[in-house]
Amino acid sequence: MLTAFAPLIIGFLVTMTLMLALRPVASQFGLVDVPGGRKSHAGEVPVIGGIAMFLGLLAAVLAVDVSSPHEAALMVAAGLMVVVGVLDDRFDLAPYARLLAHIAAAVTLVLASGHRVEGLGDLLGFGDIGLGQFDLIFTVVAAIALINAFNMLDGLDGLAGGVALIALIGFSFYFIGGSNGKTLIVSLGLVGSIVAFLGFNVPARFNRPYLAFMGDAGSTMLGFMLAGLALLAVQPRGAGMPPAVVLWLLPVPILELFTSTVRRAVTGLSPMQADRGHFHHRLLDAGFSVRAVFILYLGVSAISAGAGIWLWKAGVGEPVLFYVFLTLSAVWLVGIHNAKALAGHLPASLRRGKLPPLRRLRRSVAARRH
Repeated sequence: MLTAFAPLIIGFLVTMTLMLALRPVASQFGLVDVPGGRKSHAGEVPVIGGIAMFLGLLAAVLAVDVSSPHEAALMVAAGLMVVVGVLDDRFDLAPYARLLAHIAAAVTLVLASGHRVEGLGDLLGFGDIGLGQFDLIFTVVAAIALINAFNMLDGLDGLAGGVALIALIGFSFYFIGGSNGKTLIVSLGLVGSIVAFLGFNVPARFNRPYLAFMGDAGSTMLGFMLAGLALLAVQPRGAGMPPAVVLWLLPVPILELFTSTVRRAVTGLSPMQADRGHFHHRLLDAGFSVRAVFILYLGVSAISAGAGIWLWKAGVGEPVLFYVFLTLSAVWLVGIHNAKALAGHLPASLRRGKLPPLRRLRRSVAARRH
């Protein structure tokens, strides 16, 4: 058992060590987040989480000797995401430059691994939906979409890391005992790395002196890694994880991406344009505290992932999984629309407006440019 979870332990220890080691030098390289404008955290915060998590994952993978070309391609492309993300954190790259890097990473993964999403399964109940000659385009676009979904999600302490952690635990359960042993190593290594990072990022009192952000290097890397693991999980077609189950593992980022795209299209904004219409912004404006939003996201993600895997293993068909997911998504959207009324039922400690001003300031509401 210890050997099986060695990647998790290594990822955790290396990431924890790097989070402590990189803090003193972050400012020398300009990797700090300075409050001002739409950023209301207190003091300069090191943006080192993405680097630490990736290197922790890389150490875990190399220590256990993953030599499969599929996983190697995933790691190389993820490394590209981290490099571009660090440059973006430091120099604020133009949107088109980030997009080109995302496309390059997604294409690298698909071509080097030889995998692509060939079909969406029997989502609607009328037979398998094949993608035919569009499978390559769909796979690349889906990967880019998930990258940007996590970039959007990284607006409050703990959100992107917590949601990614739940999804990775779900993927790990699927990979355990299967033929994807090397993919399991990657998944567990990233689980360990995220757990270590969250010790510096969850909205809690104990870590305020050591607060750190993952930055674009971290959020885009997590989105890309989850896209890659999902791609490997659904292989081979018909025998892997049904695409419908992937929706249950990643409900919040998928819904965030969908609603943000529709909202920006309706209002005439560019898809790359920043706004304050994301779920976490609306919950904050309604009166939820940062901690309440984190608990809500973590709870919804955990319940959705657990239910999705359980229903699938229990033999529930793909159309039922899809239609139930759509129904629950509608419930979530209605809840977001009525967030102000729901906030009134929260305990005082989880309501944003009930804390003294100084303590509110210390709640790291890192409203990024997404």
